[in-house]
Amino acid sequence: MIEKAIRELSSGNPVLIHDSLSRENETDIVVPSQFVTPETIRFMRKNGGGLICVTIREAEAKAFGLDYIDRLLDLKDRNLLYSGDVRYDQTSPFSLWINSRDTFTGISDNDRAATVRHLAAFISSAREYNGNAPSEFARKFRTPGHVPLIIARDGYFSRRRGHTELSTYLLEKAGLIRSATIVEMLGDDGRSMQPEEARKFAESHSLIFIEGSEIIDSWSNETRNGNGGL
Repeated sequence: MIEKAIRELSSGNPVLIHDSLSRENETDIVVPSQFVTPETIRFMRKNGGGLICVTIREAEAKAFGLDYIDRLLDLKDRNLLYSGDVRYDQTSPFSLWINSRDTFTGISDNDRAATVRHLAAFISSAREYNGNAPSEFARKFRTPGHVPLIIARDGYFSRRRGHTELSTYLLEKAGLIRSATIVEMLGDDGRSMQPEEARKFAESHSLIFIEGSEIIDSWSNETRNGNGGL
């Protein structure tokens, strides 16, 4: 199934990734950021319903001067940032929320798609900035914005096994720009969509549904395992 998922992603088509029954037990719609259009954002908000986020690898985040939000916030009471009571993980992948400086309000399908595509292009050109990436990033993007960035940890599944890592690793394996746009699928009962319902959605829309365990198995056979620079 992983090769089929890679072919679909390489064609710019969405795939559905289920993490695991023992984790969030959620299915996310995943699209390579480089292929995101306003129609993509519309499809995700109507058929996903969760928070539309964009992934970035930890290596690029460091190069651009970005960090996890709990390290960036300067609060009088740091207890607000305590996440040890999160039931499905011990760490959060969230970083800043951004808008491209070429957008208007930032929230429209057109604006969010523009921010996503501009970010993918910036990641693709990361090697060109010669240490000036933070300044260039600030020239092209602003925060706060309407597109939340989530950071995939170096080493991927040796440190975390969330959709952030699952989607980003799959794009890396596909040879695409290593940024995914993802959204959780919610059911009409107000809860996360059950895997069976997500599978039916995938079948009815001719989309690939893949389990996170298959992606992790593929990663475990890689020599670099997601470690390395830009």
